[in-house]
Amino acid sequence: GDNTLRATRDFYGALRVLALQSEDGSYRSLRHGSIMHGAQWITPPERSSLPITYYGPRTGLALAIQALPEDSPRKLGMIGLGSGTLAAWGRRGDVVKFYEISPKMVDIARNQFRYLSDSAAQIEIVVGDARLSLEAEAPQQFDVLAVDAFSGDAIPIHLLTPEAMDVYLRHLKPGGVLLFHVTNRFLALSPVVLEIAKTRGLSTLLVSNDPDDNDDMYYSRTDWVLV
Repeated sequence: GDNTLRATRDFYGALRVLALQSEDGSYRSLRHGSIMHGAQWITPPERSSLPITYYGPRTGLALAIQALPEDSPRKLGMIGLGSGTLAAWGRRGDVVKFYEISPKMVDIARNQFRYLSDSAAQIEIVVGDARLSLEAEAPQQFDVLAVDAFSGDAIPIHLLTPEAMDVYLRHLKPGGVLLFHVTNRFLALSPVVLEIAKTRGLSTLLVSNDPDDNDDMYYSRTDWVLV
């Protein structure tokens, strides 16, 4: 189509970057098959730093980040890169670390979107299976570790098991928050996270956000489970 800026595929699926226009400006959207994996404003340029889609200011992820102390650097982790929107929440002195299995996704986030390059935080990207990467690393001491890999109809189930939960918890600071993005048209995943958390004696909180007015038309309906 005329609005396709980039189309490519690898073992993990087909990726497409779309150039879109609205009455508020122009923006880009990243699609992985039929699933949106992030978007960013291009014009007006002052909007390009806004975290939109699943990462808006009233989502569970944003609330967890905003609850962190403001007077110290933060370390934020994300399994699943997408367009790199989490980087928009990074401040100077922060570290934002992504784990992404698809090299094509990394290439697109770096060259078709500006969240990574424009972030004030230090950006780190580990390419490979996230669970294997985390199992091999020393404890990362994340303030927030988010797992955003469950939007499609074929989810990586090895990232959603009690053993995977143990891996994630090893990388959290004391008092840190583990989050699962469970927004999904096909599967009800929040009960799965709840039951896994129970096996480890952990409490959970489901934060559902459903923007429905004109001001929020670029924010997506989201379900985040905080553990």
